Parts: sequence; structure tokens; C-alpha cells
Amino acid sequence: MRAIIVAAALLGLLLVAAGAAGAHTVPIDANKQWQSALLYGFVHTLAAVVAAIMPFRSRLQLASGWAFILSVVMFSGIQIGKIMLAGIPGAPTPFDSLTFLVPAGGVAFIVGWLLLGLSAATAPKLSRSDDIQDE
Repeated sequence: MRAIIVAAALLGLLLVAAGAAGAHTVPIDANKQWQSALLYGFVHTLAAVVAAIMPFRSRLQLASGWAFILSVVMFSGIQIGKIMLAGIPGAPTPFDSLTFLVPAGGVAFIVGWLLLGLSAATAPKLSRSDDIQDE
């Protein structure tokens, strides 16, 4: 679970840096896509952290954390990279050949949430005394 938190921290750092840089360089016509990529990236980076720190431990939980990490890279990372490198709308970028992964990143978001829900639903129930101690 530590690796998920480290990966999420790195993604958070990169998203903040991209957001700061993009605030000055993103073309107006790409602003909506830019904002969407950043929002989804931040939300799912936090979801990965939540998956890593949940009180129960399971393979489903681990898989959900990595699904969130992968989804941020495929969905947000590719869009952000493409927008930042485009400069001129319609100009080719190294990310053009990877844009087919953006919808797969969206599916990975959904899979992450499904796995996180299943991991919580199938986790052994904590006793009431465990709940009190955790607060």
C-alpha cells in the first residue's frame, strides 16, 4: 500500500505542476478539456490514497488503488501531455499515438471504484470496539 501512496504523491505533484504551467500556456479552445483532465486526475489521485489507507487489507483494495493510479496516467496524463505539447491547435505531438488510451483510462476509473466498493463490501466486519478505537 505504501507504493500506491508514493505513486499518488508523485501524480499529485505532477498535476499541481501541470496546472500551474497550464494556467499560463493552455490555449483557450483547450481549456475545458484541460480543466476536466486536472479535475479527474486530482479526484482519482485522492481515491488511490483512500484505497491505500482503508482499515481493511485485501487484493481487491490493492487492485483498486493501482486502477486509480493507472487511470490517472492514461486519462489525465495523456490529455495534459497532449495539450501542453501541442502549442498550436492541431499540431502533431508524441501523445497523438496514445490518445486511444484515454477511454481506457476512463474505464479504469470505473474499475477502480468497483474494486474499492467490492473490497469494502467483502471485508471482514470490524467489531464495535475496533470502530471506537479507530476514531
